[in-house]
Amino acid sequence: MSLFLAVLLFVFLFIPGILAPFTEGTQEETVVSNRVADQLAKSVLADPDEPFVLEEYCTVAFFDGASPGQCSYGSGSVESQLGLDENRQSLNVTVRGNVSAAGSGDDVLCWDRDEPDTGLVEAGTSACDGGDVVLTRGDAPPKANDASVTASRVVALDGRDVTVSVGVW
Repeated sequence: MSLFLAVLLFVFLFIPGILAPFTEGTQEETVVSNRVADQLAKSVLADPDEPFVLEEYCTVAFFDGASPGQCSYGSGSVESQLGLDENRQSLNVTVRGNVSAAGSGDDVLCWDRDEPDTGLVEAGTSACDGGDVVLTRGDAPPKANDASVTASRVVALDGRDVTVSVGVW
């Protein structure tokens, strides 16, 4: 009887652990989304000496798809700019916040290039027109995908607190 209990205990305790590496999960996406969010907030879009304060010129150029020489990212897709294999992982980077009294706090933001009042406005408003840059890059995350992970960082841009969200799937 005790041998039977020992074998039964072994099966319940050790077999799931042996099979665990072969089950799919979102562990890799979690690590990648956090790494990319930190990378954007601390060095790619910000000066490493002043992390979490995004540099306006490089941030707008990044979301516009440009790669100026003075910014710390190259050209290509958003995945390749951030060191990901675009054939294995998809990425979406979005800046959200509330920059007006009518905003909800979770609005996608836009960089208004129109003089004299350049700066952040909510996307989808009349202030964000065709010549402005909506601060989102990458494909939209799939609606019915349980394996997508989002990491967020609160940063400063244009003197305002905003959130950089990085979705990976």
